[in-house]
Amino acid sequence: MLKVTKLFGLLILFVASAFATLGGYVYTEGTNFYIDGYKIYFSGTNTYYLHSSQNERVDLALEVSAKHNIQVVRAWAFCDIKVCGDKQFVKFENGNAVFLEDNMEAIDYFIAAASQRNIRLVLGFTNNWTDYGGMDEWVKGFGGKYHDDFYTNKEIRNAFKRYIKTVITRINRHTNIRYRDDPTIFSWQLANEPRCGNGPSGLPQSGKCTPEVITEWADDISSYIKELDPNHLVSVGVEGFGLEAPKGSKGLYAYKYDEGTDFEALTALPNVDYNTYHYYPIPWGMTDLISHTKDWIESHQAVGKKLNKPVVFEEWGLEVPTDCSKEERIQYYKTWTKQILDADVPMNMFWYTVGADYYGTDKYILKEDELTESIDPFTKAMIEKSDYKLETKSIGRTDLPSIYWKVNGCGDLWSQCSNLPTQQGVSCCCHGCQCVSHDDLYAQCKPKTPDYRNSTIPDTVILEHLPGGQVNPTTSTKAKPSGSTTSSCFAISLGYSCCEGSEIVYTDDDGDWGYENDNWCGIENNNNNNSECFATILGFNCCASCINSIYDDDDGHWGLENNDWCGIPENCFSPSNKSESCPGKSEG
Repeated sequence: MLKVTKLFGLLILFVASAFATLGGYVYTEGTNFYIDGYKIYFSGTNTYYLHSSQNERVDLALEVSAKHNIQVVRAWAFCDIKVCGDKQFVKFENGNAVFLEDNMEAIDYFIAAASQRNIRLVLGFTNNWTDYGGMDEWVKGFGGKYHDDFYTNKEIRNAFKRYIKTVITRINRHTNIRYRDDPTIFSWQLANEPRCGNGPSGLPQSGKCTPEVITEWADDISSYIKELDPNHLVSVGVEGFGLEAPKGSKGLYAYKYDEGTDFEALTALPNVDYNTYHYYPIPWGMTDLISHTKDWIESHQAVGKKLNKPVVFEEWGLEVPTDCSKEERIQYYKTWTKQILDADVPMNMFWYTVGADYYGTDKYILKEDELTESIDPFTKAMIEKSDYKLETKSIGRTDLPSIYWKVNGCGDLWSQCSNLPTQQGVSCCCHGCQCVSHDDLYAQCKPKTPDYRNSTIPDTVILEHLPGGQVNPTTSTKAKPSGSTTSSCFAISLGYSCCEGSEIVYTDDDGDWGYENDNWCGIENNNNNNSECFATILGFNCCASCINSIYDDDDGHWGLENNDWCGIPENCFSPSNKSESCPGKSEG
């Protein structure tokens, strides 16, 4: 079967890339970040689920950051368990790690999509926690027993290095740029929140893990990354535990070394370019949300100044309504961002942003109104401090409405759904969608067809009112237009006319749709023309005419029209069509 990712790579040879790069790599001088000789302060966020999402969902999430000028997004470059489905990048068989490189096209896509929007990415290689697999999955895959075997088992470490090499040296199938050569990537991150343990849901600790163990591991892995890729920055991804507490925060849990990290020792490693710290004050027992926050920020920035390296406030947040009300959170965030500015933090990344389709109930999510009130003024201030004025780019309207449109009488367009027989969920409220999940936690509505990246709906089409799915009571008796060459088509029963001569501009479960006289019309299937061919079931159009084949595979002959792949109908290769004007398959 034709692999779409293979086509994208070949397409680079025939059309100019649509994905612009961002300029030079980010680098450090002292406690600051620079691009092309200019100091820059970054306003960033976390959107962890990009790697496990369909492309439509990636775009919706990145559009939020682009609209709010959030210049850096932190995301995962790992997925190690079956729940990831076709987004699983590593599986473990017979004591070996097997890398599923075709599935890594998911990473390719969100890197390319970020580049389009002038957004840079922090990419983490694994997780301390069990979400999406993480360290425990590596340990179990190699027959280990303890969580901290991940840091000490040489066989696991070597396999992990092989995975890192696979990612860093990968060529992006959408941009044709090797990851290590792509300035869209802000930095590589060793792990999300490495600790000696990961709580009751994970593997037990051995009792032998110390800050020295994790520091040695971080030293080795960061050095290996730098050997592979001297272009990009490297960070550890720690929460900032293990450092001297200021007077007002003495005795607080987060400053202790109990979790196995030494913040200053990790920051001092020669191949760690910058270090990070996180902040969840309520579960960490930091009850004074003003003074404790100020102490936490300033104590970590002091380490950066001492070692002459940048230190980034990488995750922080309050839950609503568990920790405070929404109105209170906005005020706290305004205070915290002022403290961040006062401390001259070079990059700030809160937890977290999602796209319009995200149905989850995570209480840390910042929706559009909160971003506008509590984050946008801070982002503007960070840009004003910068010599390099990096602006994100919102792509604006895409073809997404041609996939996700609301069915009248249904519930919310973006609904949690369930395809598990033992669970009850809300059905998808978009026509042509189906509930897709590998477990109920990550269920989402997605279209069956088409893939919006390949749709050809013209700008004149009213995308908010797409056809299909139900009878329109105001047009259900509409007659077939005069002059139509067909006596009927599927659209009549749905309250629309049959097309007189329109090309296909939209396809759903009902059939092929055209657009005439400012309204939708159905196109009757006709096996004697070029409206059907093998390519349609693969999400591509048929070529409008008999053109030269530029790529052949087991599916058929492929041509190129309007900067996109199209399938050449078989009738182009019949004896009557083999002429100079319709040569069909090219030689060689």
